Amino acid sequence: MDRREFLARTGTAAVGTAAFVGEAAADHSQDGEENPTGGDGTRPYQPKIRTIRSPLAGVPTIEVAGDVLRVELDADATIDTATLSGSLVPSFGGVETPTDLKLRDVSDGTSAIWNADEDEDADVTVARFQIPEFTPQRGFTEGLYDLHISWAGGDDHQPRAVSVRESIPDRPKVAVIADPQIGDPRALGTGARESFDERSADPFVTRTRRTTGGRPSDRWEATRRAIAEVNAIDPDLVVVVGDLTFGQDAPGKYYAEYEDAWDIVNEIRAPSYCTVGNHDGYVQSGVDGKALYRETFGPPSYSVEIGDLHLVSVDTYDWSYLDRTGASAAVSTFGGQVRDAQFDWLDSDLRDADGTVLAFGHHNPSWQPDPENRFREETQGAPVAEQTARGSRFPESGQLWTGENQFRLRQLFDETGVEAFFSGHSHRDRIARSVPDPAGVADIAETHGPRSSPAAYHYIEYGLREGETDDGDGEYGEYAWEVDPESRSAAEVVDRLRDTSLGTLYVNCTTTASSTGQYWGWRPLTVDLSNAGVDPATFGYPWESEASLDERTINEEAWTATHTDVGLYSHPSYLLSVDRVEETDDRAVVRVNNDLATSVEGSLLQTLDDCAGVRVENATVEWRRRGDGEQVLKLAYDVAEESELEITVECVSQEPNDDLQS
Repeated sequence: MDRREFLARTGTAAVGTAAFVGEAAADHSQDGEENPTGGDGTRPYQPKIRTIRSPLAGVPTIEVAGDVLRVELDADATIDTATLSGSLVPSFGGVETPTDLKLRDVSDGTSAIWNADEDEDADVTVARFQIPEFTPQRGFTEGLYDLHISWAGGDDHQPRAVSVRESIPDRPKVAVIADPQIGDPRALGTGARESFDERSADPFVTRTRRTTGGRPSDRWEATRRAIAEVNAIDPDLVVVVGDLTFGQDAPGKYYAEYEDAWDIVNEIRAPSYCTVGNHDGYVQSGVDGKALYRETFGPPSYSVEIGDLHLVSVDTYDWSYLDRTGASAAVSTFGGQVRDAQFDWLDSDLRDADGTVLAFGHHNPSWQPDPENRFREETQGAPVAEQTARGSRFPESGQLWTGENQFRLRQLFDETGVEAFFSGHSHRDRIARSVPDPAGVADIAETHGPRSSPAAYHYIEYGLREGETDDGDGEYGEYAWEVDPESRSAAEVVDRLRDTSLGTLYVNCTTTASSTGQYWGWRPLTVDLSNAGVDPATFGYPWESEASLDERTINEEAWTATHTDVGLYSHPSYLLSVDRVEETDDRAVVRVNNDLATSVEGSLLQTLDDCAGVRVENATVEWRRRGDGEQVLKLAYDVAEESELEITVECVSQEPNDDLQS
């Protein structure tokens, strides 16, 4: 019996019990990613992706009213297509009147999103439905909708799967959320250290409340708060760059974490595109996290078209079943990798893409490599039992990008015009840009990041090792690099970061809730689809002073207020709130409190009893959805930095004059 067979039969699966093992543990012949169907003994677990294969809550679609909606169904499901019907139900607000969709045709086809992995079943049944024009009086307006599909003897639905617009924006507002790590207790340790340093219990109490909460609806309050703030700015779409769960302590806890992550992601009031992180994909106690991810949020890698935007999800935790195996806190590898099969799909997809291309994944291929990287050379991602026995550099390696195709990805992104790549994993903000060299290997200009010295800016010159030739296979050992050569100044690095004519911009985002060397937060940005390149200075958080920045960061020496010039900072959480101070059936008063150092344009949804007209103060009505004796109003507002805005909306007996809706 060889090592891998032994580990497959015993290994860390022995930590768990049969009660926690689903079908994902039963067969390793196909990389172990069968669908688990068990529960964790505390909260029942149910797969979220069943008959509907697309669109999904984790891979939605954005459509224009009057267009055709493509729905992909499981090709193996028994469906009488003659009885097939579909409808859209508002995801948020008090009016839940369904809008029926007219079925145009049904055919066999290939999935548009389940096609990046060679093990995925891309065969689907394609049903095309006609989306009607808007009818606000019957409850159909712009907004986010649950998709419901039914047929004789069965039905299925996906929440928040379809966003319907009057038009696709030319300058979409995007929000990035990173590393919620639902189930992660490490923030409590950060609070304990802060309490010790400050000789006060307050930091520990605060972080405990914001992490674990009290009632189930209050759990993971910090991430819920970040999502509430994202909702307040009303983005056109949200990107969630992995580590939705933790998956690294108690056996069987994965199931409950995925249930909580599902509930929390579905609080986002905009179409949200998710990808997998290392914490989502561990194999713990025989339970395969990646299998749970696939049947909860969808494929880890895919691409979608949103008007002139081509959006690509990259699975950067692309390791085999055994390479992802762990035993509680000890895991085999949590670094980045893209294997050749996925790389080949990316190469084909990106070379065929039109318009503006944005990509996202959990790990960042622009990070500085480990100078020796004996972790990769010695273990090649071997399971933790073998790593421990061989004394590998598991902690020392930093677990950034420890696998294949780091340099090939950089080159591919530059060659195919990927404007920006968004990522998480490090729990810290970082901005970097590729500086292509037509005669060699692209350099990287960056702010402080993993494996950097405390200096504010860095430049890394890359090249081939002496005697090596670039044969296109991207092997790690072919490359050499020099960090911060004397010929490169901080001013030059800033110029490179802002030069949109160069290569791909790489953007790391801080975490919404987990342990961190910075603050908790989220990142908003606006992408101009009519212009090439992304200037990071347009989306960084403007810290007004060094003192205010120092208050929010733990490792402050590496970050300065001047980093605003290159868009380094995510927006810190707990500085924006939308609260209802008065609410009856026919009147509401809402207070928007903005303690951010930047103005906020956003919106809110308010439900009232149906009435002839409404009067609104300090906001404008974007749309009004009516039905079931109620109405939902989308109210747009603009609140200045460090200020408060009070919005009043109330029913009146007739439509007010325009000057009253201000």
